[in-house]
Amino acid sequence: MTVTLPSGQKYEGELVRYDDFVVALRQADGKQRSFRRRGGEPSVEIDEPGTAHRQLLPSYTDKNIHDVTAYMVTFK
Repeated sequence: MTVTLPSGQKYEGELVRYDDFVVALRQADGKQRSFRRRGGEPSVEIDEPGTAHRQLLPSYTDKNIHDVTAYMVTFK
């Protein structure tokens, strides 16, 4: 994840905590940093590989899901 402060300074690391009040990350060197959130500041970008897949879920029809599960049953 990346936290960008209003000053433009950026911090990158692994997400530890994220809610309406605090965002915390662990940097590559193991140091943990926390930032108080006020509205949309600081800016937070979370790079999560599964996000694109979750965004597709509403577009699947019942037939799509049935076809996928029917195909998966054929695996041994």
